Amino acid sequence: MSNDIVFLYPGQGSQHVGMGFDLYQIYPEAREIFKRADHLLDFSLSKLCFEGPKETLNQDLNAQLAVYTVSCIITEVLRAQDVFPDVVSGYSSGFYAAAYAAGCFDFTDGLSLVRQAGEIILDESRKIDGSMAVIFGLPPEKVVNICQQAGNAQVSILNTPRQTIISGTGSSVRRAMDLSLKEGALDAYPLYVGSAYHSRFIEQSEFRFLREIKNINLRDPQIHIVSYLSLDSVPKGTELRSIMAAQLSRPVLWVDLIKRLRSNNTRLFIEVGPGKVISRTVRWIDRDIEIMNTANKASLLTTVERYRRLRDSNRSAKNSLKSFESKEQTRCK
Repeated sequence: MSNDIVFLYPGQGSQHVGMGFDLYQIYPEAREIFKRADHLLDFSLSKLCFEGPKETLNQDLNAQLAVYTVSCIITEVLRAQDVFPDVVSGYSSGFYAAAYAAGCFDFTDGLSLVRQAGEIILDESRKIDGSMAVIFGLPPEKVVNICQQAGNAQVSILNTPRQTIISGTGSSVRRAMDLSLKEGALDAYPLYVGSAYHSRFIEQSEFRFLREIKNINLRDPQIHIVSYLSLDSVPKGTELRSIMAAQLSRPVLWVDLIKRLRSNNTRLFIEVGPGKVISRTVRWIDRDIEIMNTANKASLLTTVERYRRLRDSNRSAKNSLKSFESKEQTRCK
């Protein structure tokens, strides 16, 4: 797998009021995609992104739809600047934008998938009073033991080597936070989400989502798309369907994913979407990784320039190699 350039897509948690507005003012791609989103959803997602209110934007499904939309907009703006990835992946619901970038479906089909998945997960979570929390400063294996002691809780996301997210029933998650602090955690605090994402407690969401999307046409990826669950490239659209469903109720192996991508000699990681959450986690995993972000117009343009320098450097290196090989062939004759 050649992966000089990796695009990483954020999920829920990267949203903020004002997201996408500077792009909307400048790029026709942004105006067109926001228009399509507003029409499909039958409410003004663009206004919610630009003006809030924050409390409404932060609601689980609204946040997921907003981050997906802005991430797709940035993908199209980058394409217009001839910036393309070799490999893509995404964090939690960011995987849908990654699949869009890989050519597996168009924007509106992806938006429908995000909405379907989000509605199913929220429905399943209402049955268990699901919640999530962040445990900071303990190794993951220690957090696993704490969750077992707490009861109905489990590790759901391995964010960094020292930051673990847990999911479960509300009472068990609170118990796990208390136990973590007693065991020496630097911090433990709840996430204000409406579901026990990426856990066995919403396992039925996997089967329900798979039934919902069984007739949706998913194209084979045009570039490598790597799952945060299997840590492998997904070769076919048919396999993508089962991977997307499975990822709903199974852990996000983010640390392992970044290390896997890094091991393939990646030259540049680019966070494609609002905010800088992904950039921060990547730096916590490996300080030597070069990662750029596209959180606003200024950072996007800086990223485009860095990509072009890297591309020109690669072309120069290839031309030098061809010249050397040509001279060697001539010398050996």
